[in-house]
Amino acid sequence: MTTEAKAIHNFWKMTGSHFLSIRIFLGFFLAGILGLAATAVEAQEEGISEQFRIEERPGGRGNLLNLFFGSPPELPTDRGKLIIQAFRDDNGNNRRDPGERSLHGEIVCTVDEIEYQVPAFIPGLDLSGHYEVSCEGEDYLPMLLEQQIFIERRGQIIRIEVPCQYLGPPEE
Repeated sequence: MTTEAKAIHNFWKMTGSHFLSIRIFLGFFLAGILGLAATAVEAQEEGISEQFRIEERPGGRGNLLNLFFGSPPELPTDRGKLIIQAFRDDNGNNRRDPGERSLHGEIVCTVDEIEYQVPAFIPGLDLSGHYEVSCEGEDYLPMLLEQQIFIERRGQIIRIEVPCQYLGPPEE
């Protein structure tokens, strides 16, 4: 080998090992930065989750399809439904008898701090959720002022019939 060839060979040998150590250093450096960034993103996501009360559903992680496409939406049959109807209880027995008419738009019921005009169909109640139902009216007094309901099984449908007394002047 000529002197010139040896010099080039030694140069590449020296710079090659030098470049290798630089590559290794950069690899560890970038891995550290990415690790810190991932930790910061996780901390931010936890803060957002706590702020907006976002709860992760079980089974949401670990599935490759969930990772790419997100977890599947809940089925309508997974949630409970509440049906509220009101009727004019003419004889005061708190039961609906033949001939007692339905009250449409006369009663307002509040469920989970949301007001619904009766008759009301309220879907999407959480499984194992506790809900307080309270009713009021202007011309009618609901005999069911407050009731607690609990969704105990998937797809449960709860029907509430609210007996009401007329508060206006006696009818002739």
